[in-house]
Amino acid sequence: MATTVKLERRARVLNGIPRKPDLSKPPAIRLLKNPWIWGTIILALVSFIGLWDMYAMLHPDVVTEEGIIPGIQNQSFILAAKYAWPTAAIYVALFVLLDRFRRQNIWMYLMAFLWGGVMSTWFSIYVNTWMGQMLGVTGNDPTTSSRSAIFSAPFVEEAAKCTFLFALAILARYRIVSTLQAVSLAGINAIGFAFVENIVYYSRAHNYATLTPQIADPEAAMAQLVLLRGVYTSFGHPLFTCLAAFGIVVGLRHRAKIVRICAPLAGFAFAALGHMAFNGIASITTDEQARMYWFIGLGLVAMIIITLIGHAITEGRRIRARLTDFVRMGWLADSDPFMYSRTRSRVAMITIALFQPRRLPATLKVMRHMTELAYLRDGMTRGLIDEAGYERSRDLIQEIEALRPVAVTSSAHGERIIWPKFSLPKRLRAALPARVPARSSAPNPQWAPPS
Repeated sequence: MATTVKLERRARVLNGIPRKPDLSKPPAIRLLKNPWIWGTIILALVSFIGLWDMYAMLHPDVVTEEGIIPGIQNQSFILAAKYAWPTAAIYVALFVLLDRFRRQNIWMYLMAFLWGGVMSTWFSIYVNTWMGQMLGVTGNDPTTSSRSAIFSAPFVEEAAKCTFLFALAILARYRIVSTLQAVSLAGINAIGFAFVENIVYYSRAHNYATLTPQIADPEAAMAQLVLLRGVYTSFGHPLFTCLAAFGIVVGLRHRAKIVRICAPLAGFAFAALGHMAFNGIASITTDEQARMYWFIGLGLVAMIIITLIGHAITEGRRIRARLTDFVRMGWLADSDPFMYSRTRSRVAMITIALFQPRRLPATLKVMRHMTELAYLRDGMTRGLIDEAGYERSRDLIQEIEALRPVAVTSSAHGERIIWPKFSLPKRLRAALPARVPARSSAPNPQWAPPS
C-alpha cells in the first residue's frame, strides 16, 4: 500500500499535478505546511537583507583619490519612493486583472514582486558594477555609463528577472497553464525591478540637485526624470520580460524536447536584445530621434496588447472545448462550458455571491476547479500529462459536485442579486413621526350606490 502511494505521488510530481491535501488535519496545520507561504517568508527575509545591503552601498560617502563622493541621503530615498510607487501600483493592478481565468494566489504575486524588486536588483547592481570595470569604464559609478548600459546591463538584468520564471517552469509548471498567467507573473516581476530601480535613479537625481547650488528646486528637477521613467518609458521592463514569458509558455505547452529547450532561450534572447536596443537608443540618440523610436516602442506595446487580447479569446474557447469533453462523458452539467468560459458569466456569479457571503468561498473554489479541470484535460489531449491526470480529474469533479448546492454555479439559472435589507434602530424609529395611513380610493361600504 505504501509503495502504491509513493508511486502515485511520484506520478503526480512528474506530471506537474499538485499533491492531494490532507483533509484530516486542521486548516491551520495545512496552512503552515503550504510551501508558497514559507517560500514567501524566506524570500522576504532575504529581500530585507538585500535592501539593507544596497542601502549600505548607496547611502554612505565614498572616499576616493579625487575626493569625497557624497552618498544618497534618506530624504532623497523617501521622496523617490513617494514618486515611484504610483507607477508600480497601477501596473501591478493591470497585470493581476490580466490573469483572469486561473488567477494565482497572492503568495505567488508577492514572490514575483519581491524577486524582481530586490533579488534581481541586488544581483544586478553587483554584476553590472563588475562588468563596467571589466569594460574599462572610468568614473564614480561604472553602472551608469552607456557602455555598461548597452552591452552588459540588458543580459544581466533580464537573466536575473527570468530566473524566477524559469524556476516556476521547472518546480511548479502546473501553475503556469496559459500565456496570460506567464505574462502576468513576468509583468509583476519586471515592475518590481523597475520600482526599485526608479527609486535609485530618482534619489540620485534629487541628491545631486540638492548638493548643486545652481539648481533652485531639486524636487522639480527630479520630476522631469519621474515623467520620463515613470510615465513615458514605464513600459520598458514589462515589455522585455513579457517576451521571455512568451518563450517559456511555448516551451511548456509543446511536446518536442528541442522546442522545450530552445523556446525559453529564444524568449530570453529577444528580451535581452530588446533591452539592449532600448538602452542604446536612450544613450546615444538625440531627443528628436528618441521621440521617433518612442513611437515605435508604443507600436510594439500595442502589438503585445492585441496579442494578449487574442490569447484571452483563445483561452476562453479552449476552456469551453475542454469542459465540453466532460459534458459528453456525463460528468458536468450542459451549461458549465458556456458559463465558465466567459468573463461576463464569471463576474456575474461572483457578484451574486458577494451579496451572499456564505456562498462566496464555494463559488470561487468551484470556479478555480473548473478552470484547472479544463487545463488538465487540455494537457492530457496534448500528451503532456499521462494517466495521473485521470485521478486528479476525478478528485476535482467530486469536489465540484460537493460544492454545487452551496456555490453559485451554472445550474443556478435565474438567480439575482439579493440586496441587503437595512432597518433603522429602535430609538430612531421611535423619534420619527408616526406614518399616516394612505387614504383608500375604494368606496365606503356604508354609502354604497343603489342596486
